[in-house]
Amino acid sequence: MTTVFITNIPAPYREKVHEIASEKLSGDYCVLYCAKIESNRKWNFSLGNYNKRFLKSRIIKFRGRNIYLDSNIRNILNEIKPEVIVIGGFSMPMIAAYLWALFNDKKVVSFSDANLHSESKLSFFHKGIRKIFYGVSQAFVGASKKTQDLFRTYGAKEEQLFQSHLCANNSLLFQYDKSFDNREYDIILCGQMIESKMFDFSLDVVRRIKEIRSDVSVKVLGSGPLKEHILNRLDSMAIKYDYPGFVSQEELPTHYSSSKVFFFPTRKEAWGVVANEACASGTPVISTPEAGAANELIVNDHNGFVLKPDVNEWADAALHLLTDADKWAEFSKNAKNAVKKYSYFNAAQGIVNASEFVRKKS
Repeated sequence: MTTVFITNIPAPYREKVHEIASEKLSGDYCVLYCAKIESNRKWNFSLGNYNKRFLKSRIIKFRGRNIYLDSNIRNILNEIKPEVIVIGGFSMPMIAAYLWALFNDKKVVSFSDANLHSESKLSFFHKGIRKIFYGVSQAFVGASKKTQDLFRTYGAKEEQLFQSHLCANNSLLFQYDKSFDNREYDIILCGQMIESKMFDFSLDVVRRIKEIRSDVSVKVLGSGPLKEHILNRLDSMAIKYDYPGFVSQEELPTHYSSSKVFFFPTRKEAWGVVANEACASGTPVISTPEAGAANELIVNDHNGFVLKPDVNEWADAALHLLTDADKWAEFSKNAKNAVKKYSYFNAAQGIVNASEFVRKKS
């Protein structure tokens, strides 16, 4: 086996990437998953056509996170004997994979979607772990330019840096694009209904817009512990809204294309595939600088806005688009053009290029 990719769980936005990477490596590619699903995910999708195996991992919950402890990863690696291991994190199975690669003189590629902001509050211990294992990696694959900046702080050289975007199903989403006048809702909110996604801030902005434009309407997607609180706030503000709940991947295009502007505030987001989905649907995005996609996919005053979380600034930006169909159409077109390069093909190519790079190294 040439290349093994180790990650936590399958994700709908990575399945096609692994299929293409496998094809490019003539099937000599396998993904090892620590688990089939995590408790905070409600994804329902079909797994891709590529080699995959699920580890027998012991999992505990700690502060709302899944912690992977001991597993059978050493036995599987001894069986597969990969030349290259792409490792996507620092759980115990992944640290075991780093050590296995070191002791067996195999090539290591570190993968991450993190960035300097998302890892700014890591402990000295966690930063030390990264320094050690990034230090023995021969290549680095980042989901964004911000991730590559993070790798550089740990000593990665330019020739060692590769990119594998996080991306949505562009070809599907492009088909559902609608004009300004054919979009029923003004604002769409989408994501896990948790504190860090800043739904309360978005609702504050909606309330401010309502003071100026009384007929503002909202589409809400997602689920989570704050669901009732969010819906109660919408009811109390007498906002026209639609809440279909958590929807399948196949249903997403219809909902994105039903709305004119996507609100994507966040306190910490490594990337934000929801921004890709919105852009591919021709829906301009307003985000905070803390989103990984901000100032890369989402370009301020071009296909959306990147703004600090100020209610008045966000309301003004949204109204700028909601009251000017021509400006909205320009941003919508720019959004679709910007997202084109964030494709499954390009994401897979980044993994393949990194694998081939380290194999050529003596």
